[in-house]
Amino acid sequence: MLQPEFTLFLDENLHNCKPILAVLDNSLIRYQRHGDHFAPGTHDEIWLPIVGNRQWTLLTTDRHIRTRYLERLAVQTNRVAMFCFTGKVAGAAVLAESLREALPAMQKLVKDYPPPFIATLTKGGEVNLRDVFS
Repeated sequence: MLQPEFTLFLDENLHNCKPILAVLDNSLIRYQRHGDHFAPGTHDEIWLPIVGNRQWTLLTTDRHIRTRYLERLAVQTNRVAMFCFTGKVAGAAVLAESLREALPAMQKLVKDYPPPFIATLTKGGEVNLRDVFS
């Protein structure tokens, strides 16, 4: 099932990042912020099902979601479309510029590949599909 609209969910690591919020506002991209729905420190396996059920597209810097069993299972079973920044932690401005460059490819990927999947965003704004679950 395709997502009816492209709405990003910014996890706790990104939900207050002013440069990211500015890119999304300037690009007219709908988004939801972790802090508007969940208390600080809420475990990923708690909020991931809600993100999937609401058909939001996850944006995170947490590379470990791909490898932690419960979180990966939550992505898969709740049909989450997930994008994760790769590489070493970059500054907020670098992440925001990468996101700006990547947004068209992200939207295309969400349209072309129904969730669940995990994709990565590079510092140069490249989008790579990493894991597709059946």
